[in-house]
Amino acid sequence: MSLVVRGATLAGLAASARLARLGHQVTLDTGGTPLGGRWSATVGPHGHLVDAMPQLVTLPATWRDVFKKSGGHLVTELNRAGLALVEAPAVVHRFQDGTTLELPAERGAQFHSLSRVFGASAAERWRDLLDDLDDVWAARRAFGIDGPHLPRTSPERRRLWLDRSVDDLADRLEHPQLRRLVSDLGYIGGTRSRGAPALLATDFVLARTFGRWQIVDVEGRGQRASRLVELLADRVTERGVRIVNSTVSPSDVDCRPRAIRSLLRSAPRPALRPLITHEIREGGGMASVQEIVDHTASGPVTTWLRPVTDGVLASIHDHRHGTPDTDWGLAPEDARAWLRRTPIVDTVPAASACSPAGNDPWAELASAALAVYELHERLTGEDCRPTNRDFKGSRLAQRS
Repeated sequence: MSLVVRGATLAGLAASARLARLGHQVTLDTGGTPLGGRWSATVGPHGHLVDAMPQLVTLPATWRDVFKKSGGHLVTELNRAGLALVEAPAVVHRFQDGTTLELPAERGAQFHSLSRVFGASAAERWRDLLDDLDDVWAARRAFGIDGPHLPRTSPERRRLWLDRSVDDLADRLEHPQLRRLVSDLGYIGGTRSRGAPALLATDFVLARTFGRWQIVDVEGRGQRASRLVELLADRVTERGVRIVNSTVSPSDVDCRPRAIRSLLRSAPRPALRPLITHEIREGGGMASVQEIVDHTASGPVTTWLRPVTDGVLASIHDHRHGTPDTDWGLAPEDARAWLRRTPIVDTVPAASACSPAGNDPWAELASAALAVYELHERLTGEDCRPTNRDFKGSRLAQRS
């Protein structure tokens, strides 16, 4: 069956690869944009390739899953390219009073680091908050990550803490630096609203549960994260997907970021794309990718440092100077805005940074998986979701 996936976003690549593996003939309409969309690499300072992606990988299981479900294995593809996925060092947070906090991903190491810098009481409050957020993350997974729908009932919304903002969570921590750590999540998520929903803080749960990871070469030197996007683009080509700049055929999966308008209310606002710059800095002996979050000004500035041949390449995301851009998803201004994200299950299944999962790379991959499950079942009656242990794939897919 011939299908059209519209949009060369990360979600578009993932949906195309998955559908081709399921036995469909797939055409990917890029609209003239590079494969990977906003995450594709461009030429930066001194001829180095740079990208806009977060340089540390969270929820790597979404990357492993898309390669497995498209007929390959992430480790195999990384090995073939001379790459590996390894644990990343602690994220460094800098605050206005001169305090520096190295925040590891692992639970015990987090507690030790927080106790050393801010005291045991502050570390306990942080640990207890993240323990409570474990349940919020479990609830969030059902909406846009493991399942395609948004919450419909009041109990479902309460389990997601949609009655609370990130500022409410910050108040619970009491300690000024930890308050700032949480309240800046709205900026990082793409909004300056003080009502940004508390569920954004589940990002800290992801790091504590699944770790932070980096791409390295055979010498253990950190590499740009968009290498993963390029490996996925290679999978799309290997699966025989036809890639075109334009087609008049209707979409079967729409992977272009877009907001849905209704007769009763306007569309949600686009997320704020940070001001992104790249520069070469002096440095020697650095091997790992290092993430530094500066909380000293009115909004956070995130810098990723990675080693290059002539020093250190700094990729800087300045969230103080954001520009509305739907390619970066929809602004999480408050609970209502989050509930108006673009539904995955629609007349035409949709997957993008505007989905209920959010605008992180792992979230785009998750939305693509859900859109493919929905479309394949509509077309064939087969349930190819991971929960269906009896699904073996089409005969065409098995032969390929």
